[in-house]
Amino acid sequence: MRKSSALMLVTFSLLCGCQAATPQEARMKNAVVSEHSSRSVDQVSRCIYQGWSTTQVVERDSTTHIEHEENRLTVFTWEDSMFADVYKQGSGTAVRFYKTFNMGPEVLADRSRIVKRCT
Repeated sequence: MRKSSALMLVTFSLLCGCQAATPQEARMKNAVVSEHSSRSVDQVSRCIYQGWSTTQVVERDSTTHIEHEENRLTVFTWEDSMFADVYKQGSGTAVRFYKTFNMGPEVLADRSRIVKRCT
């Protein structure tokens, strides 16, 4: 299953003529979605994780995971092709959603909707 997802990602990238960026490179560009929430970092990151890992767009995503950094939690999905950085900001939480390659508009719209719903 994991091999087929990776193969599909590589094939899609080659077909659309786009190169995948690393998460660090993606962070240097504008976020696809930037939101603020009064909810806690843990609440927002759990909500995004749950939404991304249980909602099927193309196929069920079994690669969603959360990484902890010093000042942020990052929720990654589908072979790290999309991710949301979740930070404490003031009394609430800031969320920045990025993509590492150009994907189908339905996938991007679905994942963006989940981020917005969780904030």
